[in-house]
Amino acid sequence: MSNHEVSDGFWAQAEPLLEPFKRRKSGGSKPLDFRQVMNGILYVLKSGCQWALLPRCYGSKSAVHEHFQRWVAGGVFTTLFRLGADTYEELCGFELTWQSMDGSLVQAPVRQARHQAEEGLGRNPTDRGRSGSKLHLQVDQNGLPVAVILAGANVHDSRLVTPTVQAGVSQPPATAARPKHLCLDKGYDYQRVELEVVDLGYTPHIRRIGEEQHVTTTGEIHPARRWVVERTFAWLKGFRAIRTRYTCRGSNYLALVHFACALILGRRIEAASS
Repeated sequence: MSNHEVSDGFWAQAEPLLEPFKRRKSGGSKPLDFRQVMNGILYVLKSGCQWALLPRCYGSKSAVHEHFQRWVAGGVFTTLFRLGADTYEELCGFELTWQSMDGSLVQAPVRQARHQAEEGLGRNPTDRGRSGSKLHLQVDQNGLPVAVILAGANVHDSRLVTPTVQAGVSQPPATAARPKHLCLDKGYDYQRVELEVVDLGYTPHIRRIGEEQHVTTTGEIHPARRWVVERTFAWLKGFRAIRTRYTCRGSNYLALVHFACALILGRRIEAASS
């Protein structure tokens, strides 16, 4: 199987979601095969190329892009991410005892949208105020994505904890036998964030300035586990269309991120099934 082709297992989950988008009227040119279109979108995601440079083997760039826009509006890629998470939970189970969360800035040299905040754009404070976005990600103990949202680069990480958890896959509540810990870096070192994390059902582990290991009120020392989320960002940015945002619409960019998350989970599912 090519790196620019979805696997049979992944396609088995995706195909039923595309049934409502099939042409119902006869006539006109022969419609593109949906798996061919999905592979074209995957090519753009992996290579980061412009739609205009999409190889002709996937169909015309305008037709593939039109299908992509329709599928984004129909929530196909978000649903793929959630289906992948449900399947992984059933086969392997997320390890939710130790979770991590962090944000990553992404350059967004796109035309200025009329409503920047709504499109997940903002002035990047670390890049001379240029246009940028932020991916805010929550992962399980193995670095598998359970939640991701898009925000402007000027939105502080500490403001995105609750929206990220609410956007994620469903998780069982924490119990004494199965607690849930959330590891955060010093960018979340605020009392309001600590209270917020507790209200969400997690035990917070927030790095303080100058501190590498988190010490609990009982004196217990826990090793830093924040590197796990950083590794997942590296996985995501291996998809070149995510590394730099050239997409004007925030929904389109987030759909590519959800597609990448679904593919990451799909690989683990196939490895567990083989």
